[in-house]
Amino acid sequence: MTLELAGFGHVRSVSLAGTSVAAVASEQHAWNSEVVVLVNVHNQAGPLTRCLESIARQERPTGGLGVVVVDDDSSDDWAVTVGHFRKQLPLVVCSTRCGSPSRARNAALSLVAEAMRNARWVARLDADDCFSTVRSLASACALGDRRDARWVLGGNRLVREGRLLEQDNPATEELLRPAHVLSMLRSMAEGTAKNELPSCNLLLHPRAGWRYPEVESAEDHWLVTDLLLNQASSGAVLTAPSYCDYNLGGEVTAANRRSERYVASRQALFAQAQVWAARLDGGR
Repeated sequence: MTLELAGFGHVRSVSLAGTSVAAVASEQHAWNSEVVVLVNVHNQAGPLTRCLESIARQERPTGGLGVVVVDDDSSDDWAVTVGHFRKQLPLVVCSTRCGSPSRARNAALSLVAEAMRNARWVARLDADDCFSTVRSLASACALGDRRDARWVLGGNRLVREGRLLEQDNPATEELLRPAHVLSMLRSMAEGTAKNELPSCNLLLHPRAGWRYPEVESAEDHWLVTDLLLNQASSGAVLTAPSYCDYNLGGEVTAANRRSERYVASRQALFAQAQVWAARLDGGR
């Protein structure tokens, strides 16, 4: 799929899920960014503006900041929105056809791993979410660097119709205790959770090989649970500041919450987490 953006002249061909895709950059040095924020887009031109504005306001982390926008077969004017930020952010943009949030996020991770060899951190931000503070990204990267970690998990605040809610999903050191993770997942599976496992607030080492599983709902929770239970020693938890403001009003989020797969995926995740935790106990 060919993408044309005014002022984006630095093209590289990348292989995403076996398909060769042209990615374009707003400036040559965008390809050399050490910290990369991934933004996946599917018909979200409106909220994408706020998302990119929040990235542009971030304190620059050590090594420089780049932004990768991967479009999944949108039919709106998302590219126009991205083009408005050409002079504010070093951008790498591509458009492809993925078909699911998991495949789209994995495509973005693969793009960075293949074409941005200087990247040491890949940060995740949904197109309808924003960083919570101007220090959120730099703080997460600094923590990961200090701990020599391969992943960092932060917390998120919740927003509905532009209003910040009292409820949030904090990241605490308790998340490194399997019993606490299981307790949270049980409540999520039963529909009684006051707070969900923070999951959309993740930094990854770009070549660690972790990917989102192809599940119909809660793919973020599946990956984070895997990291917390199976890769705890290689990660770190950012307790403050909050990483991002998570929008509860998105169409995908609302549809998922209404569907049977919303509950079914959380029940399946809890069952799998019990298996992982049992293996941990058996190895002690």
